Amino acid sequence: MTAPPLWNDDLFPFPTPPALAKVVDIAWEEGFLATDLYEEGLYDAMRVQTSFALPFELCEVPLAPPGWEDCYAGEVFRRHHVPFMSVPELLPFADLGNGTCVGWVFPAPELGRTDHPVASFGHKEPGVIGRNTLDGLTFLLSLALRGGGERRRAQVARLAAELGVRPIPEYGGDAVVSLDLAPPAGWRHEPDPSGIGIGVLAPDDAFADEYPAFTGGTNVVLADASRMLDAGYPASALLGLTAAYHEDVRLLPALHPLWARAYDDLGRTLLRERLDVMVEDHRS
Repeated sequence: MTAPPLWNDDLFPFPTPPALAKVVDIAWEEGFLATDLYEEGLYDAMRVQTSFALPFELCEVPLAPPGWEDCYAGEVFRRHHVPFMSVPELLPFADLGNGTCVGWVFPAPELGRTDHPVASFGHKEPGVIGRNTLDGLTFLLSLALRGGGERRRAQVARLAAELGVRPIPEYGGDAVVSLDLAPPAGWRHEPDPSGIGIGVLAPDDAFADEYPAFTGGTNVVLADASRMLDAGYPASALLGLTAAYHEDVRLLPALHPLWARAYDDLGRTLLRERLDVMVEDHRS
């Protein structure tokens, strides 16, 4: 008899952090293998079954490794997921089903970090809820304790034991922690001047000595961003463009060309790709 497949760790642009990998292991075992879905070829049902195995929905469903393509009905591929009113630097891993996601603050992919602060975002301003993935999962389990019955409590108890955490309902409320992006030597983190977003993490020399315009009209914002890009300060341009977006999300199509150029100048191809998806979704 052929052994059941292991899930393929291609969910995110970096290896799944160990704490979340444990959660995915449980979802894979209970939502896929235990129900023989890999024999039935029902990829869509995997997402449904995962929701029964966990007290929240994974934003990305794990796939089987090469050689098990017949498990899935039709072609399965990864597409960047940027929640509504979010930004490319926020990478979701859990969906609460109410328009809010929980995921990583991922401002500088080029640093190659394997874990990141965790925030909630979507139809509200982003709020940091944990220093790392384990903190974020503790928040999710605590949130799950605020509703649901015996089955939900059993789910939470099992996951908490696997992760070695102690969720409490109070922690799943409006808990917010300070955002610490731990800039390496020669880098800095500039907060979002609009007071809404996560700001920009970049090398010192990518910032100008002045704050960018983010209000005053679209033409003012674009002219200032263009000036800073031409002067070699893409981080400052990005700071102004993202702040302008937070002030008025309807500006996204107009901001897109210079926003994309700022990512290109910073060497952030992944964030550029996620931005392009945001714009496609905005126009659809």
